[in-house]
Amino acid sequence: MENREEVCELMDKLLLNSLDLIEQDVRLSQDIERLTTEGQLDLAHTRFTKGPNAASAVQLPTEDYKPFRALRTVSESVDGAKDEDTPRAIPRLTLECHPVAVDEGRIDPATWFGILRPPSLNSAKDRFTRSLDTIVERANVRATLTSYLNVFGVLNKRKSEL
Repeated sequence: MENREEVCELMDKLLLNSLDLIEQDVRLSQDIERLTTEGQLDLAHTRFTKGPNAASAVQLPTEDYKPFRALRTVSESVDGAKDEDTPRAIPRLTLECHPVAVDEGRIDPATWFGILRPPSLNSAKDRFTRSLDTIVERANVRATLTSYLNVFGVLNKRKSEL
């Protein structure tokens, strides 16, 4: 990449890809807002139809309740080489789903609300789960965008040196 024109062309491609990522980030942000709002409305619907005690703090654990581990956890992986000559690899976040295992301390909090849960409560759980998936996807988009902008800055310095 000794040629200034090649560097400028690569910078253009990075900016176009960055604009696509920004558009995707905005769309994911709107999806997160929509899913969480719909989940909250489902919870409100449950409380309205089943009464204020159907989904309230009464079912939540008290301070003497045994702690538990999450059924969904986020893990980070970094692909690529870590040399001094190569830029840092983009970290990738993944959402790991763990099965319910009482012996490991993994319980399903939805069971606090009984066996015959209202459909709107299950719908709220599904919407919040999809929101969590979307949040992880958005974090990956933002990490990629940050990496692209860092590379753009390096290329801009290189262009000014040519």
